[in-house]
Amino acid sequence: MKIQTWSSVVLFAATTLAGQPALAQAIQKCTQSDGSIVYQQDVCPAGSNAKTMSFDQSTPSSLTLVGNGNHQYSTTLTINGITVPGYVDTGATYVTISMDTANRMHVSTDDAQLRRMQTANGVIGTANKTVSVMKVGKFVLYNVEVAIVANSPTLIGMSALSQLKFANENGNLVLSKR
Repeated sequence: MKIQTWSSVVLFAATTLAGQPALAQAIQKCTQSDGSIVYQQDVCPAGSNAKTMSFDQSTPSSLTLVGNGNHQYSTTLTINGITVPGYVDTGATYVTISMDTANRMHVSTDDAQLRRMQTANGVIGTANKTVSVMKVGKFVLYNVEVAIVANSPTLIGMSALSQLKFANENGNLVLSKR
């Protein structure tokens, strides 16, 4: 499965700072000069084309994800300061990233545990390791097991989602910290 386009991703996020009104957190889609695309919460690097992908929703401690036409929800995954888009997948045991994404995020497989896992498409080989800190959307999570596979979209599975509360509200997926 290949991630198609992220230009239709709609993501809402807000934070509250010490009694201040909620402030929007924007996810930036940064198109680099070489054509590569990076998603991040910070300002895009100089020389890249930036597009804001999120808006203020006035919910201080939650993140509301609006599904696409296939009822899929997406947000960002950040490891070692590198942010990529990912699908929220409550049926996935682990956060799953491709080998290419692992390399970009500086996640080494040197000390990973090799496993064989059953997926909807059959049995695959993975290199699993625990990432000490990652962000899912705006939430910082600790000690999350990640499965690195040869070729896969980024899936945000239960190894991360178990640290969050999630609920379906009016067709939207609402994430909040436990």
